[in-house]
Amino acid sequence: MNLRGLVERRIEEARDKGKFKNLKGEGLPQQIEENPYEDPEMRVAHKILSNAGFCPPWIELTKEIDADDARALRIWGEYRAHRKRQIDAIHRGTVTHFAELITDLDEKRDRALKRLETLWLETNIKINYLNATVPSDSVKRIPIGITRRRQRFEREFPRLGGVTSGRYSGER
Repeated sequence: MNLRGLVERRIEEARDKGKFKNLKGEGLPQQIEENPYEDPEMRVAHKILSNAGFCPPWIELTKEIDADDARALRIWGEYRAHRKRQIDAIHRGTVTHFAELITDLDEKRDRALKRLETLWLETNIKINYLNATVPSDSVKRIPIGITRRRQRFEREFPRLGGVTSGRYSGER
C-alpha cells in the first residue's frame, strides 16, 4: 500500500471512531492566515505592506480589468433592455412614428457598439500590460476577442433600418 492509501485509511478509521467530533471550530469556515503560495521569505514584508493598504500594481490592474468587464456587460444589458422596451412598444401598437423609432434604435445600437469596442480595446491594452508584468503565468489574462464579440453583438442586435455607412446590414 502506498503512503497516500495508508493516510486515507487512517483518516477513515479515526472518523469511524468519532475522533473528528466536537473539534474546536467544527462547522465554521477555516481562518487561513498565510498565503500558501507566497514566498515565505517575503511573508513579513507583504503583511506590512498589506496592513498599510498597499496593493501591488498588477493586482490593481486586475481590478480595473474586472471593472471594465462589468462595465461592458452593463452597456450591453442596458442596450438590450432599451431595445426590448422599444420593440414591445411597437408590438403593443403604441408607436406613432415607426420610422423614427427604427432610426433611433439603430443609432443607439451603433453608439453602444462603438462604446463597447472602445472599452474592449482599452481593456486589451491593460491586459497586455498586465500579462507583461505579473509575477506568475497563472494570473495572466487572455485578451478580448473583439471581432468575435462584435459579431455576437451584431447577431443579437441586427440593424433594423437597412442601410448604414454605404452598405446593407445583411452584408458581412
